[in-house]
Amino acid sequence: MSGSYADFLEALRIRESSGDYTAVNTLGYLGAYQFGEAALVDLGFVALDGNAYDNDYGGGFTGKLDVYSAADFLASPEAQDAAALEWMPLIWGYIEALDLDDAPGHVVDGILLTASGLLAGAHLLGAGTLRNWVQSEGTLELSDGYGTPI
Repeated sequence: MSGSYADFLEALRIRESSGDYTAVNTLGYLGAYQFGEAALVDLGFVALDGNAYDNDYGGGFTGKLDVYSAADFLASPEAQDAAALEWMPLIWGYIEALDLDDAPGHVVDGILLTASGLLAGAHLLGAGTLRNWVQSEGTLELSDGYGTPI
């Protein structure tokens, strides 16, 4: 099955938040794409506060795209969509840096790897964790805080 980039982003929104731009989960991930603090730091929406992985957003929002708070981010589907459009090429850069960009087309533990699947896996658990899973040939059972497998 193949689809457009817009289809991929829609599927990601649905998977992450049922498409709810105002969603905040119990781990502090925000919006339709469930961005965490580390991603928002990488994207320039949040200033680094010393721990980008605690989702407390203590460094504050930078004002990028008129987003000065978590509430502003949640109220702006436009900012969230722009963040996602900027995030995917950034994640792909991380995938390339880890030499995983040649993985599409390979089968790992019965799963055909695709570029969109790699992007989704890296969005969920990070590119480094994705690399660990691919290198383990799928033997590592890696999942997020809710048990969603990579």
